[in-house]
Amino acid sequence: MTRKTVSAELLADHFVNYLFDEYQGSLHVRRVTTWIGFLLKAVEKISGAEFTRNRVRQVLFDYKGRRFKVRFNHKVGRRGGIEFVEIRPGRGQPDGDIAVEVASLKDAETVYRDLRKQLNAFIKAHPLGS
Repeated sequence: MTRKTVSAELLADHFVNYLFDEYQGSLHVRRVTTWIGFLLKAVEKISGAEFTRNRVRQVLFDYKGRRFKVRFNHKVGRRGGIEFVEIRPGRGQPDGDIAVEVASLKDAETVYRDLRKQLNAFIKAHPLGS
């Protein structure tokens, strides 16, 4: 399957619409909608806008030869949040370690400002093949 690179704005619209359509009464899921723009613009800054939507609910991007996905997880923080997960090479693209977790609007702002620094620290602490 070929994945098409799309703009941060189109992705933000897609995810906000998805969350409101899919989780109409779920406040803990809908609250992340205020973070989506920060997170997508952070990815755009470090990936040169080379990111794609994977499935309905995930964003994929490459950084320094590593592949990451951004997804919602109900277990992040007290009420659910967003996580940046490394994708390991191999059949089925298995999940690797969690690189960054976002559990609040403040966390989303920090990711917007410092995602490059956070991913560099993750990569240093998790060399390939370990």
